[in-house]
Amino acid sequence: MPEEENPTPVAQSDLALRAAVAYRVKKRVGLICDPVIKANAQHMTDEAGSKSRTAELPLPSGAVMQLGSFTRTMAKAKFEVVDEEKVLDYADEQGETQYVIRPSFLKALLSRVTLNPKTGDIIDTATGEIVEGIAYVPGGLTDTVTPSWNNDGVDALDGLLGFVDAALENLPHLTAANFALPELEAGQ
Repeated sequence: MPEEENPTPVAQSDLALRAAVAYRVKKRVGLICDPVIKANAQHMTDEAGSKSRTAELPLPSGAVMQLGSFTRTMAKAKFEVVDEEKVLDYADEQGETQYVIRPSFLKALLSRVTLNPKTGDIIDTATGEIVEGIAYVPGGLTDTVTPSWNNDGVDALDGLLGFVDAALENLPHLTAANFALPELEAGQ
């Protein structure tokens, strides 16, 4: 949007009105769109082994244009503290406390521990000792679904959704003087 050389000052009340309308539009759009987005993510989560799904736009010619894809994120396996007192005891035995566990020790410990698959014990690879109070969190597919977009597909969708832009084009110029609710006839 090109800036005016000498912009006309906007009254605070008009800025507040614009913001109020913008918040309500955003809220209403979210109420409509969020359940649709969540339904797609839930379907992918419920579908065993589903990691990615392509979104396509049907064209009048019968062909389809790839809009993008939705992909479930992958979480890396990690270790996390589940019993701070036990980890504090272990850190104290290692001389790694100063009233609390030193953050650098905890970070190093979590990066070097390993899981004994036979026993389920968490082992400190530096000392060979079992470390209690730390759990193994396996990685894998999460319930988070993220979109990635094809530029041509985005342009096509934006073209089809232009009516939204048209409906909101006056929002940056809205003032109390030109804001009016539509008048409804009886029975509407």
